[in-house]
Amino acid sequence: SSCSNSSASGLRVMAAESGSGIDCSLGRFAAGEADVDAGNQRRVISASELAEALGCGQIDLEKLQAGVEEQAAAALVFDPREQLERDRLFRRECQAAEDVFAVGRWVRLQGLQIAAQLNGRSGMVIEPLNETGRLGVQVSGIAGKGKRIRPANLTAFSNEETLQVVRLFCRGEQSAGLQTWRWPQRMVTDRPFEVSPIAMRVGVPLHIVRVEPLRDLSADTEFDNQWLMHLMVDHETGVVRHPWHHRPGPAIVWRGDEGDLSADDVCLMICFIDSLLARYRDKEAPIDIDAEVTREAFQFFKAREMQAASEENGDSDRGRWWGEGGFNI
Repeated sequence: SSCSNSSASGLRVMAAESGSGIDCSLGRFAAGEADVDAGNQRRVISASELAEALGCGQIDLEKLQAGVEEQAAAALVFDPREQLERDRLFRRECQAAEDVFAVGRWVRLQGLQIAAQLNGRSGMVIEPLNETGRLGVQVSGIAGKGKRIRPANLTAFSNEETLQVVRLFCRGEQSAGLQTWRWPQRMVTDRPFEVSPIAMRVGVPLHIVRVEPLRDLSADTEFDNQWLMHLMVDHETGVVRHPWHHRPGPAIVWRGDEGDLSADDVCLMICFIDSLLARYRDKEAPIDIDAEVTREAFQFFKAREMQAASEENGDSDRGRWWGEGGFNI
C-alpha cells in the first residue's frame, strides 16, 4: 500500500491489491476508521478491514496509526497570542476607521460614462485611494483585478444593509491576520458556508465562507491560514477538519444569528480553541469534552481574559490585545 496527499489532518491511502482509495482525517485513521472509495460507492470500514485493505498486519497498522496520531497532534504550531501582538495595532486602526470607502466596504457604482454598463452594479473596495484619486473596486460577478473608480461614482452600502463580519487573511495576502469588515447581508448569507465546530458547541454560531484572495496566489504556503484552521478544529478529535487542513485560504466569518462580530470576538474564540489543543494531545489525562468544551467553559475563559485585562489597566499583553468595547460573543 502507499499513502499520498498526507497532511496535518487528512490523507489518502491507495490499497496496493484492490486499487481502492481510502480517505479519512488523521484523527479517524488513528482511531481505526476510514471511508473506502470503490468506484462510486463509499462506506466506513473498521480497523481490521483497514489493515486488510492496506495489506498489512494489525501490528503494522498500529505503528502507522501511532505515527499519524503524532502528526495530527502537531497540526497547529503557531501561537495566536504572539500573532495578536503583531496584528493588534493594525486591527485597532481598521476597527476604529469609519471611512465608508475603506478597503473591505461594499459600494454601488453610479454615473459612469465610459463603462455605463456597470452602473447599478455592486462591488467591494480592494485598494485605497491612489494618487489619481481613484479606488480599486472589485465589481461583483466580474473576474480580474478590479476597476479604478472615483469616489464620486460610488455610493457606500449603509450599515443597515450590511452585517459586521470578520475577514481572515491568508499568508500570501498581507501581514494582518484578521479585520472587522461590513458586508451586504445577501453577499454573506447566500453563499455556501460551514460552521466552526467548537464555536458552535460553546454556543457561538460562527459561520465560515470561503472568499477569493485579494491578489493572485500560487504557492501552497501562500494559502496558509492558521486562524481559520483553528476555527475548523473538530471538537471530537482536536484536529482540523478536512478539507480545511490544506490551502484553507481567506474567509469571511459571520454570526449565524446575524449579530455583530468583531475581530476581537474571533481572536478570543481562537485563543480559547488554542488553549484546548494541548488538552486534546494529553494521553495521560484525556480531555473531558463534556466539561471542557462547553458554553460555560468558554464564558469562564472569556471572564478570565476580561478580568486580567481590567486588573492590568491595559499595560499587559491582554490589555493591549482586547479592545475597550468588550465582546459581542
